[in-house]
Amino acid sequence: MDKLLEDWSKWNPMALDYYDESLNIYADESGQNVVEKAHRPLKPSDMRKKKQTGTANAKYPYLVLRKKVRFISTCSVLNFFGQIHVRSIDYKANSDRFTVFFNDLGSLEAAHCQLEEFPLLFQLQRSGIGGEEKPKPMVSAANQLSDPVNLPALVPTARGPIDLKSRTIQTSASANMHPEFIVVPIVDASSYKSGSLLAIGDVEKRYKSVKFEHNLERHGAYVLEKQYEEETLTKPLIRQLRFGRKLFKNTDVDDVDEDDNECIDMSGYEKCVVCNGYTSIVCKICDMPFCDAYCWGIVSQQHDSKCGTGQKVDINDENFRQLILKSGLPSKNSMVTITAFEQSNIVYVRPADFLSQKAYYRVLAEIRKHDKDVPKLDQLPVCGQMVLYKFEGQVVRAMVVNVDNPKDICVVSVDFGSVEYTNPGNLYQCSSYLSDLPRYAVPVKLRGVPRRAITPTLRDVMYAMQGSSFELRYHKHEYDHKNKMQTAVLWCMEENRSINSLLKKVITPVEPAFNEPGFNEDFLPHVAEPPGKNIDLIVTDNSFLKYGIIYCTPAKLAVEITKMQPAFQDYGENIAKADTYAAPKGQLCVAKYMGKWYRGVSMELVGDGYPSILFLDYGNIVPIHVTDIRAYPQQLTYPVLTTEYVLMGVPEILTDAQVKRLENRFALGAIVTCDEIVKNEENNYSLRFDDLQEHL
Repeated sequence: MDKLLEDWSKWNPMALDYYDESLNIYADESGQNVVEKAHRPLKPSDMRKKKQTGTANAKYPYLVLRKKVRFISTCSVLNFFGQIHVRSIDYKANSDRFTVFFNDLGSLEAAHCQLEEFPLLFQLQRSGIGGEEKPKPMVSAANQLSDPVNLPALVPTARGPIDLKSRTIQTSASANMHPEFIVVPIVDASSYKSGSLLAIGDVEKRYKSVKFEHNLERHGAYVLEKQYEEETLTKPLIRQLRFGRKLFKNTDVDDVDEDDNECIDMSGYEKCVVCNGYTSIVCKICDMPFCDAYCWGIVSQQHDSKCGTGQKVDINDENFRQLILKSGLPSKNSMVTITAFEQSNIVYVRPADFLSQKAYYRVLAEIRKHDKDVPKLDQLPVCGQMVLYKFEGQVVRAMVVNVDNPKDICVVSVDFGSVEYTNPGNLYQCSSYLSDLPRYAVPVKLRGVPRRAITPTLRDVMYAMQGSSFELRYHKHEYDHKNKMQTAVLWCMEENRSINSLLKKVITPVEPAFNEPGFNEDFLPHVAEPPGKNIDLIVTDNSFLKYGIIYCTPAKLAVEITKMQPAFQDYGENIAKADTYAAPKGQLCVAKYMGKWYRGVSMELVGDGYPSILFLDYGNIVPIHVTDIRAYPQQLTYPVLTTEYVLMGVPEILTDAQVKRLENRFALGAIVTCDEIVKNEENNYSLRFDDLQEHL
């Protein structure tokens, strides 16, 4: 431009745009095109939500993805990239696009690697860092992506090869089957042969199905005693949880309250002629002491004939037996109290009305009254024999149900229902009078509650229920003829709910959601054999003997591993519904191995779809496909009973022949007696076998 324009009076920029036809947008007569192109205004709530979301994730890297397979949800995307990498996911209903925000650039790079490894699931639309978008590549109409096809998210049968070279943690060289430990019944059919004491004492064969579910308590897996100190108590009490039964005892069981007796006698109280309990009620004519109407009913006939004559009443066993209430199943809709629980679905109850409780405690008092100076058993008891069982200041009537081990006799407390193992030195002779007294504790089967091994949580709940009263509801046609007991419901009147539903909720596992954090191995308690000498162990896995490592469990607890497995099997087959699950490293899971479900912990993920799973109850490490893995539920809190041991004296490098000899020495499922168990400061265990060098 040689000459600048000096006259600006006719310059009109608005007129230039107004007469420029290229800027015009035309519509038909009805204005349909304008309506179709108009955008629906956002609601204030949507505007706030959009503003908050954009502000919260503005500084985080993100990917915009379009799914190539229909059945992909936000949970699938979260599981695909990993919970530790993803910050949040934006997804609109009925859309095929996901905006995934990541925690940092490292997570974004890991996501790109994941997309390159599995290109058939998502198409990358664009990516951005800190609110800046990368330009979207131009795509021609011929190369545009077609609509998503109706395909399954993953094909379970499409399993690739297992990548063993990329693994840093060694897997088990041999595919050993997990050993199963047989649960030997306490009572078998041979014990009920004609004329035996068990056939006479247990006519209905109730004890044929009796179970001992407190083996972990017996061997010190739980804290069983707790001291209580209250202002109303003259001395502290100890609450003891004992094989399904809760009881209280004095801090010193050998303490005799002689001073208290003298204080009571000096204050004018006298002993009841019937129950020897202290009372201030006496006859105004003959000064005969008695407690209440119950004791008066036993002695009234003799008192009427001897009152005022100077003669004393003579109370014998027959008088007490005539007025005691009969035992049996409490009536429908009556109140009962739990005395003990035998299994997860079987509890013992007794009537809770006033007269029945008086009769129940009078029977216990009568047992204490006659236990003085009773002789011990002079020979080994037989099944079905009634005995008096004394322990820590307590005495109960018990029936012997198993004598296979002469030093470990199994008895059932007939007044409570608890099953115990004891030394024969704690058993005393029981007279026919005491054995014939009523037995008020009767078993009932809880309707709808499955039979499972008792978890620590279930154990705490069942002990907490003892001492409370519940309404017993049942129908006679629901009688369990196989186990010889009534199926019933215990109803809590205070909370207006059934105890059955509470126990079922505690027992039944629930599959966690994908967005819920998993559990580490420390979530489960671990029970190991304490250090010592000449201890019996059972080998659960020997696949790492070439490294001098072996997995064992205490011989006395091995059967508990088998009892736990039905819970994992039921969870994997019937409860867990996820098609795939890749447990993050170090987290618990339930995995299928050789057709059965077991619990394990994820040791390593290498990207081939086969995480390395360590089966906690056995010890072998196996690559398991993600379609055979499920998330671990928080309800299954069974303690881990298997421990990793290092064999002392094994060289670092072993030949194949030496490994073979060690496998024969420590065969799978065999009982081995180690000379010593050693524990170091880092809580690692080692085993010493004096004959180990002979096999090397």
